[in-house]
Amino acid sequence: MDLISNILKHITVKNRVTGLLSLRGDWAFESPAADEAVFHCIFKGTACITYRHETVHLKPGDMVMFTKGDGHVLGSAPNAQMVTFAENDTRVRMHDVHAGEICEVVKDADGEETSIICARFNFSSQTAKDLVEHLSDQVVLRNQNHSSFSALEPVLRAVAAEAHSDDPGALAQLDGLVNLLYMSFMRGWLKEYAPDKSGWIAGLRDPKIAKALLLIHADPGKDWQVTDLASEVGMSRSNFAARFSEVTGVTPVRYLTRWRLIMAANQLETEPSLAISSIALSVGYDSEPSFSTAFKREFGSPPGTWRKDRLNGASADVRSV
Repeated sequence: MDLISNILKHITVKNRVTGLLSLRGDWAFESPAADEAVFHCIFKGTACITYRHETVHLKPGDMVMFTKGDGHVLGSAPNAQMVTFAENDTRVRMHDVHAGEICEVVKDADGEETSIICARFNFSSQTAKDLVEHLSDQVVLRNQNHSSFSALEPVLRAVAAEAHSDDPGALAQLDGLVNLLYMSFMRGWLKEYAPDKSGWIAGLRDPKIAKALLLIHADPGKDWQVTDLASEVGMSRSNFAARFSEVTGVTPVRYLTRWRLIMAANQLETEPSLAISSIALSVGYDSEPSFSTAFKREFGSPPGTWRKDRLNGASADVRSV
């Protein structure tokens, strides 16, 4: 498994579709600031995003994400007439499913159809939070495998129709399909547009460091020594340690510790019945007290408290490396 696949495997997000748009003519919607990441995928036609007084034009296969939920306007053209989501707006037909907060918006007029899927994401896993820290507030990916997206669009709309009819399991299925779009976005960004920063993203660009990172990610519970990792990638210990620190911005030991605790945080959230002692052992800690001390140092609270806060919907105060 390559490093990107390994990273994406550990990412979990809570998402929901907020709009299935099929629009013709002139239109524009305001997306107010939110506490979630906002995501748009263009399946057909063209659109534009106005954000901070700048306009970005979008074509089929383009994807855009506002990672911190900044407000923006999505429209057919700059300064197009705003259309509301009000039920009494005669220009728009909207269907709303409150349970899943799914809206289908249709505007009939002359001209080419524009089809857009809009979604919002809560980054529920610590892996996802670490990944998003490296993205700018607005990220645009161009022409992301448009042929695959075109095939997915009718499936998304069909499942959304089932959700409107309250068919059992339809909302979960729709959620899964949108998650595929999110993963496609992250994969495209990591492969083509990741900035030259420190951290594991920078490590992707160095074959030897990337191999060491993959070893750590694949088996964080192993008693990795710097000498072991250096040997695995065919370098001396000193050269490897220096190169790893230069590329990622942290020492190999620090990186290993951070990844172990991220994996532990993910387990605490996604496996609430799993004993903390078992989680500690799975990520390489011989005792629960030593694990708790390291976890509190990293995330600000002991694992039991952190898990309780997460399960109660509280936002843990997590410091980045």
